[in-house]
Amino acid sequence: MEWIAIAVLIGIAIVLSAGVQIVRMGLAHEEKRMALKAGMGDASRLEQIVASNEAEMAKLRQRVEVLERLVTDDERRLSREISGLTSERPPA
Repeated sequence: MEWIAIAVLIGIAIVLSAGVQIVRMGLAHEEKRMALKAGMGDASRLEQIVASNEAEMAKLRQRVEVLERLVTDDERRLSREISGLTSERPPA
């Protein structure tokens, strides 16, 4: 009879130990799931950064186009404008 009680206690200990392990695994899984879910906010933040960068690139492209027009402008027109500016200045 004593052996049966010991066997029952050992069985209960094994079941409790397995239960604790299952709970630990479940908690670890839940932590990982929440961390991945929190990472979703990072994805939307990255999308905002990409959109901002694309808008900035569009502005910079427009500025480069203006600079290219200035550089490739007819030299005579540009020199006329420069000489017009210098002739309007009072002598120093």
